[in-house]
Amino acid sequence: MAMNHLCLVKGYDGKNVVDTDPQQLFICANTLNRAAVAVTLAMSIVFLFSGMGKLLSVPFFHVPFTLMNLPTGFGYFIGVIEVVGAIGIGWREYRVLSATALLSVMMGAIYYHFNYETTLSALPALSLSALLFLTIKLDESVDRLVRFQRQLIDMKATF
Repeated sequence: MAMNHLCLVKGYDGKNVVDTDPQQLFICANTLNRAAVAVTLAMSIVFLFSGMGKLLSVPFFHVPFTLMNLPTGFGYFIGVIEVVGAIGIGWREYRVLSATALLSVMMGAIYYHFNYETTLSALPALSLSALLFLTIKLDESVDRLVRFQRQLIDMKATF
């Protein structure tokens, strides 16, 4: 079943069903959480390999910094950010902060690809940036749904 069907279906009163039905809300939150986990796991692997390549001095990963006349240490600094960010997006408490830090790194990668390589070579960086932004938005949506679900459960408990 599509996520739009679960989360955005309208009831008879014109409100979203998830606003009134705790069971549908739970299914919607669970679906969004699974999507967030799948996206963050994939990105975590990509950033972990990229960061480790920079930290292990793989020449392929340090060429961009040389071309932009940046110090060698900057490549290692970016590698640390990528590794820590890859680990951080695995923890829900640090997901938004880590995704934001990685998004700033990706802005530099997009700059590099547009200015020093062909425009098409920027597509992976643009895709990862879009996924990082999606991760931030999914995390916020799941958080709001979980808070609302707790409020509904608390309201039922008081009656």
